[in-house]
Amino acid sequence: MISSLLPRLEHVGIAVADPGPVRTLYRRLLGTLPYKVEEVQDQGVATHFIAAGAAKLELLEALHEDSPIARHIAKRGEGLHHLAFEVDNLTTHMARLQEAGFRLLQDEPQPGADGKRIVFLHPKDTHGVLVEFCESQPVLPTPTMVATPDGALAVYSWGSADRPPLVLLHGAAGSTRTETAVLARALAPHFHIAALDFSGHGASDVFAGAPLTADLFVANVQAVLASFGWSAAHVFGFSMGGYIAAELARRHPAQVSRLAVHASNAFWDEALVAEMNARLQPDALPSHVQAQLEHIHRDWRLLFDRMRTFVAGLPDLPDVPGRLQSIQQPTLITAADQDDLFPLQSALDLHAHVPHSRLGVLPGTRHGIARVSVPALAELLHAHFLPKASRSSG
Repeated sequence: MISSLLPRLEHVGIAVADPGPVRTLYRRLLGTLPYKVEEVQDQGVATHFIAAGAAKLELLEALHEDSPIARHIAKRGEGLHHLAFEVDNLTTHMARLQEAGFRLLQDEPQPGADGKRIVFLHPKDTHGVLVEFCESQPVLPTPTMVATPDGALAVYSWGSADRPPLVLLHGAAGSTRTETAVLARALAPHFHIAALDFSGHGASDVFAGAPLTADLFVANVQAVLASFGWSAAHVFGFSMGGYIAAELARRHPAQVSRLAVHASNAFWDEALVAEMNARLQPDALPSHVQAQLEHIHRDWRLLFDRMRTFVAGLPDLPDVPGRLQSIQQPTLITAADQDDLFPLQSALDLHAHVPHSRLGVLPGTRHGIARVSVPALAELLHAHFLPKASRSSG
C-alpha cells in the first residue's frame, strides 16, 4: 500500500569545497548560519544544515579526497548535488520507484545525516539530477527529570539555547514521544524547544498523590519554564495541551509570549465527554495498543482512569467565553478539516472568542498531529511564533 503522505522537498544538497565562504554567503543571503554540523563517516562527508523555511539547505563538505563529494567536485565543481524528498515509509516508496522503472543506487536504505534513512536514484533516470528519498527516524533525546513537590517531570529538549524558547504540550493520555516529538524535530532549527510529559504521562512520575487537574498541569509548565530559566516562552498545545496552554496564557500572561493550539476544544457537553471517555476505556483497546501503552506510560491504566475523571469535569468550567476573551497574546488556532473528535466548529468557536487569534485549517483525516502534514503545521507555527519583522538574523 502506498503511503498516504506525498513526498515533500526535505532539503537541497550543495557540494562545497570550503564551507567557510559558503556559510558567509548564505548568512548574507538568508540572515542565518547553519544550525547543525554533522559528520557521516560512512559517506566521507560533513553536512552543514541551514534552515530555509519548510525545507533546508545541506552544504556537503568532503572529509577526505576519496569521498563521493570530493570526486563530484573534481568532476563537476561546486554547486547543486542533489534534491532530497522525504516520505513516511521509505521501503514502500523504494518498491514503488522500482516498479515504475527507476534504478536505485542502493539495495537497502542507508544511514544518512540528521537521523534519516536514505536512498538515491540513478541520475540517468532523472534527467541528470541526483534525487534522494529519505525517511526520518524517531530520535528522542534523553529526558531531564525536573523535580516538583508531587513528583518528577520528564522534559525533552531540542535546538540551540540562543534561539527563541518554545514549549510543546501533548494531549490527554498522550506523551512527547507519541505526539509532539515529530513537531519538535521540524521546529528545532528555529527554536530552543522544551517538550514535557505531563504528570502521570509518558516518562514522568505517576504523581499518585495528586489528582490530575488543570491546576497541576499549568504548574507543570511553570516548573519547566523555571528549570530552563525562562521568564516567558512561546507555547504550543495539542488537544488537551491546547487547553492547558490557553489556561497558562490566561492565568499567567507574562509567561506566554505567543500562543498556538491545534485540534483543541473549549466548549464541552456530556455527549463530547462520553465520546472522549470512550477512547479512555482500557479494556476496549486492541491488545496490540495495550502493549504499546505499556512502553509509553509508567501506569497507563491508572492514567486512563484518572483522565476520565479529568474530562468528566470539563463541562462544569465557569464562563468559558469570558475566559477565552481574556487571552491577550497573539494566538494561532489550527485544526484538521476532518477531525473525528473535535469537529472544525471547535476551532471556529475558539477563533470567535479569542481576541487576537488567527485560524488555519489543515487537510487531515483524524484527530492527531501525525494525521496532518507536520511540515505544513510546522511552517504555520514558525511564521506565527517568528513574525518576519522579528526573526533573528542568527
